[in-house]
Amino acid sequence: MLHKIIPLLLLANLCLATGPYFGNGVKVGEVNQDSAVVWLRLTAQPAPDFDRLPILTQGLAGGEQDKGRMPTDLLPGQQGSVSIHYREAGTDSPEIRSTGWQVVDPERDYTVQLPLTGLKPDTKYNYKIRARPPQSPAPSAMVEGSFRTAPAADQSETIRFIVTTCQAVRSIDSGQEGHHTYYQMLGFDPHFFVHTGDILYYDKAPLAKNLAEARAKWNLMFAYRHNRRFHQQVTAYFMKDDHDTLKNDCWPGQTYGDLTWEQGLAIFREQVPMRERTYRTVRWGKDVQIWMTENRDFRSPNTMPDGPEKTILGKEQKAWLMRTLQESDATYKFVITPGPIVGPDKKGKNDNHSNPGFAHEGQELRDFLSQLGNTYVITGDRHWQYCSEDPATGLVELGCGPINDRHDYGGNTGYRPAFHRFFSGKGGFLGITVADGQARAEWFGSDPDFPQSPVPVVRHREAL
Repeated sequence: MLHKIIPLLLLANLCLATGPYFGNGVKVGEVNQDSAVVWLRLTAQPAPDFDRLPILTQGLAGGEQDKGRMPTDLLPGQQGSVSIHYREAGTDSPEIRSTGWQVVDPERDYTVQLPLTGLKPDTKYNYKIRARPPQSPAPSAMVEGSFRTAPAADQSETIRFIVTTCQAVRSIDSGQEGHHTYYQMLGFDPHFFVHTGDILYYDKAPLAKNLAEARAKWNLMFAYRHNRRFHQQVTAYFMKDDHDTLKNDCWPGQTYGDLTWEQGLAIFREQVPMRERTYRTVRWGKDVQIWMTENRDFRSPNTMPDGPEKTILGKEQKAWLMRTLQESDATYKFVITPGPIVGPDKKGKNDNHSNPGFAHEGQELRDFLSQLGNTYVITGDRHWQYCSEDPATGLVELGCGPINDRHDYGGNTGYRPAFHRFFSGKGGFLGITVADGQARAEWFGSDPDFPQSPVPVVRHREAL
């Protein structure tokens, strides 16, 4: 009888509590074969006040003015502590591991990042996370979900992963649910997910031009329901680009309103699960290894004349990238980058390796990567989907495209027969499947007109 009473008492405590809550859900990231990082934020409300501004649920229709400031009190943080209980899924083992109670940091937007260590490779873990207020033993909220660890480097397994880019409040297509693509991405059943950056836009409505507004925008983006549900079920890796660092095409030393470059770097590390470095590589079994580059922290100013000293990656990162790629024996190597290396890019851009402003380093990378074999570039940033092949080196680049069709701001290149194997001016996500030593890329669209459909539209398939 006691085993029935205890859950009822816990439920009663949760119902009577006045917070803190998990208004931003949970993110599990930086997963490898034996560890993960769990990100959490405690909130004073279960959800934001979405009714404050129409743009928060309606996005921006064409022709509307892109202005207005981000409210800073939509989803305020709250002090408290969290505890994670986790175990292998699908097992009768009684072993349940716990982090114990850990206090969130008010100086870091009421967030905490907890490492989980001693995990098993190629294993799904279920977790339950509880929150409680200070000086109280009674839990106030609970969230549960799952994540997967990577197979060992000598283990041959089918691997499916997703890449997307560029999402904004102004491209919301499903009201308080957020971006419908997050719902449909679950239908791909990914082992892991990579966001290449522009996770949000400080410099697009509602504008975030100081520290409080920038944090509030992160709080909003990860309070949308589709986003929360997705990240409670899928292992994730996060990268940043210009708009979620500071502003369009930014470089070190710049500011945006009262938001400084240093604050922009710190907020990113604060708001996503992250280890020591924002550039890293992760092995997913015998056949898959991914590299995620850092394209903002070490770059030269865009206005600097091009030449051997002008860089996006910086000397240390570039040396690391080339060395680790040469050392890898993975069947397929995927270099995931916030901006294009092959392109082509649209007219007037001068911020990435496919542009004239970084032509020297871009050519250096294309020459190097094209000689490795079974090595592909996956890029974000561009607001269209494509598969292109460099006419000079044969290097193939997969452009994942933005989160949905609404996020088509700024135009595109149009189809270029000298480069494109596939081109679409629309958005969605890129899915990669590697099975039996063979890789396939699929570009998916998202259709919010069918909100209950978990199956996204396949626009193009490409054997790699």
